[in-house]
Amino acid sequence: MSHRVYLYNVSTPSEAQDEDKMMMEWGYEMPLLLQPLLVDGGFIDGNNYNNHTEPDNAGLYYNAPAGIENLKRFYEFLEKQEGLLADKAAFAEAKTKLLGYLEKLDLPYFHLDAWDVFNMDDIPHAEQAEAWRANIAHNNRIITKAMDNDDISLLRYSEFMDVNPGFASFAELLNYPNYEYGWASIWEPYEDETDVEIFEENGLWGLKDKAGNVLLGPQFDEFYDFSSEDLAVVTRAGKYGYVHKSGKLVIPLEWDDAFDFEYGTTSAIVKRDDKFGLINIEGRMVAPTEYESLEALDGPYFTAQKDSGWGVLDESGSVIVPFEHEEPFKFGGEYYHTAVKGRKNRKIFNEYWNYIGDFPLAAVEPIGEGVILVKPHKDASHHTLYNKDGTVCVSGFDKLNRQTHFPNLLILRKGKKHGAFGMRQESLLLPFEYDALIDLQAVVDSMSSNLVLAQKDGQKGVFNGDTDDPSWLFPLDDYENIVWLYEHAFALKRNGLWSIAYSPDKRLSDFEFDLVAQKAPVNGFAYAFKGPEVYMVGEHGLSRADRAEVLEDAEDTYYNYYFDADVRKRLIAYAKADSPDPGGVETLYNLSLEAYDAGDYEKAFYYDTLAAEKGYTPSMNNLAQMYYSQEGYLDDDKAFYWYEKGAAAGNPYAMNGLGCCYQHGVGTEPDADKALYWFGKAADRGLGLARNNLGAIYYEGQLVPQDLDKALRHYEQGEELGSPDYGWLGYLHDLKGNHEKALHYYRQDYEAGSSVGAYNLGIVYSQDLGIAKNIPSAIAYFNAALERDYPHAHIELARIYRNEKDYADERLAKYHLEQAEKAGLDIPDDF
Repeated sequence: MSHRVYLYNVSTPSEAQDEDKMMMEWGYEMPLLLQPLLVDGGFIDGNNYNNHTEPDNAGLYYNAPAGIENLKRFYEFLEKQEGLLADKAAFAEAKTKLLGYLEKLDLPYFHLDAWDVFNMDDIPHAEQAEAWRANIAHNNRIITKAMDNDDISLLRYSEFMDVNPGFASFAELLNYPNYEYGWASIWEPYEDETDVEIFEENGLWGLKDKAGNVLLGPQFDEFYDFSSEDLAVVTRAGKYGYVHKSGKLVIPLEWDDAFDFEYGTTSAIVKRDDKFGLINIEGRMVAPTEYESLEALDGPYFTAQKDSGWGVLDESGSVIVPFEHEEPFKFGGEYYHTAVKGRKNRKIFNEYWNYIGDFPLAAVEPIGEGVILVKPHKDASHHTLYNKDGTVCVSGFDKLNRQTHFPNLLILRKGKKHGAFGMRQESLLLPFEYDALIDLQAVVDSMSSNLVLAQKDGQKGVFNGDTDDPSWLFPLDDYENIVWLYEHAFALKRNGLWSIAYSPDKRLSDFEFDLVAQKAPVNGFAYAFKGPEVYMVGEHGLSRADRAEVLEDAEDTYYNYYFDADVRKRLIAYAKADSPDPGGVETLYNLSLEAYDAGDYEKAFYYDTLAAEKGYTPSMNNLAQMYYSQEGYLDDDKAFYWYEKGAAAGNPYAMNGLGCCYQHGVGTEPDADKALYWFGKAADRGLGLARNNLGAIYYEGQLVPQDLDKALRHYEQGEELGSPDYGWLGYLHDLKGNHEKALHYYRQDYEAGSSVGAYNLGIVYSQDLGIAKNIPSAIAYFNAALERDYPHAHIELARIYRNEKDYADERLAKYHLEQAEKAGLDIPDDF
């Protein structure tokens, strides 16, 4: 059951008025695309409608006129961003409808009512409302900053608070078809379809199409509204049947009574000789008319009475629960219940119709994944969790921690000890042995994670309650503190000093810093402090922080989202301190980057040479890269020389470059062992690119025997380090027969703009590889590959137009073969 959030346009806070207008009814969240409406005001008062549970009666109110103007500005900002909108016409239509709708609102306040969601937690509603207000204000600060700077890159999805975790980027959320660019969130009263009209003439009812043509002449005593399956109940001379919108009487008038086909089922209740049964949409009887009563439940289920006892049928007429109960069943939201003779308790069945037990309704709470929580009640002083099969999985605990929001984990308390329950595993993943289990609120791959900080007997560790592979990231040890930084990176404190690591064996630093603080994840994700010096922490390692960037971060209006005032003071002191090397290596390095970006390679080469000769390792790597690959500067021996110096000085990029030299024999003889060694060193420093290079070596099988398992493992580790090679991940899964994962990565590759990704999706859809064959989709993806300059798609399109019967077109087949030949491709023998 989705817990709902409501948005109203109202005239008076805490007092319902006839003119109030409901604008939105949405599941669990305030949609991010509409949050710019809630930018001005933001005060807490009682709800206008969900106000019957004092003191848990708190909603948010915002000034409507300012919000409407802000949303207009937001949509105009989005519309002019090049490459952002997947469907510009659909966006324009949604914008027109949305702004037209808002212009008609004339009441002074927007009222956000999340009473239903607040009830999911034990925290007082007023406190939750305050948290929502802070999160919405934070999100609007990000949006306003992006609009003020006309910079869409500032809408970093990972920085938004309390948003749908199912999206990896703002662009992905914005272009999600089911959201209709924000319009889908707007609630409007149901209006009858205009494609047909039920009309009356001389006391009888018939049907016309929207042009006024008579589909069924006036002949029915009653003609009810159309419902599911486009069917309507009609009656004549006391008999009932069903008419389709096309005007066809699809089920004859042979029933004493008939009811609508309920949404979510293909069956309807009918009555004959005072007994009820079920028919399908063809009118065929699926449950005989032998029941004294029959009522629809949620979804494809019906509660029925037979021989005075109540049970449950599914839409096919099969008996789900025998007819041995005193009262009809009711739907409780992810579970069902009926009366218990002589008791106030109810018989509880979960959503899979497995019997849980007899409990008061107030004690029953569905948790998700089919798991049911039964809270303390008259007959039990403790909590119990029931598996989807109806059996007890955990019992005897005192509390469910509702301040955590893990996708898979539930944190339970028993006495003074805590344990962690995995919903997917339906078992305790961590026993009741821990002094605390704390939600790290870590976001990994733009989604809420299952990373929990565990504390036991003075030790700390990090456990990942993953749905597929729960495991310890950092086993319990004598850490004084552990802080999540970014993705899979953590700061760990021991003996008063901090280290930064991905795992106990994969560290970006030793325990050497007196402070580590998160930063906005741009050009790194944390600052590490060692006395007056500040280092930038990124996924590839640490480097001396650029003073200009540090000052920009420290003076940002929203700095306090990442670090406190003391950290800010240290950052400003570092940024404004006299450089120990004025105009030195950092300046030279930055000048080289500016020159390179401007296409002035001579200046870039000059500045990097000066900095590299002074021992600055990033410039050593840049210089080596120019000698390795830049036209006009190619010199294998010098590329090897500078990669080797940079690698020896600890630069992971140079280590990776040195591995490439040994792999391909650039400036040295090919050496498999040394290539693997240096790629491995770079990978151990957190360089995902090096992992991908190791994957390529094991796939190619030239320096070492081919090993697809090792190749895939390295590419997967590259993905974990933030450098996914979606094309190769998809191809290797394809080779191993895991078509579902291959399809996932091919889609990622395509969405990243890859021409080969488009081509691979075309192959998948054209050859029935793990998904139903879909030639129109294959053609669309092959054409996308051509648009991205991948001419091999010509051959596959020619194959379709020549061999697929329903799409045969010899003219198009010849055209694509000609284009393939022009591109210099060999035409396969089967043409």
